[in-house]
Amino acid sequence: MTDLSAAVGNVLRRARQRRGFTLQGASDASGGRFKPSAVGGYERGEREISLQRFCDLAEVYGASPDRLLAEALDLTSPEERQEVVIDLTRLPSLEQTGEGVLRVAEFVHDVRARRGDFLGEVLTLRSGDLDEIARAASMRTTTLRRLLTPAIRSTP
Repeated sequence: MTDLSAAVGNVLRRARQRRGFTLQGASDASGGRFKPSAVGGYERGEREISLQRFCDLAEVYGASPDRLLAEALDLTSPEERQEVVIDLTRLPSLEQTGEGVLRVAEFVHDVRARRGDFLGEVLTLRSGDLDEIARAASMRTTTLRRLLTPAIRSTP
């Protein structure tokens, strides 16, 4: 069982339980597309689930597949996959520290333009945003996070 399989199973179990479904109830709600034993195997991480089946099961649970997948990824490496709140008033002082920080500044500008939000002092980057920025800057996410530390606002 991989860490990801276990995390996906954990997330699927919680989504099923939030709907108040038993394993049989999930099967019934799916119109028989998912057998109780298959759902249980996914939840225990004993069976691999295809992306299509994952999305179908998320639909049965009335959950967003991307949200469930993000939850699973957060469980596999929570220290690297948390949302990051950037204090925009601190960002200009970091611009001379490297390519990664310049990529963050460009990303921040793009997001603010799309949102039409030029008055806010903070911007929350989702867990995958730093990964993408780091890739674009040809560096590890942990390195980028370290460079950004002075601009990251502490969250409770």
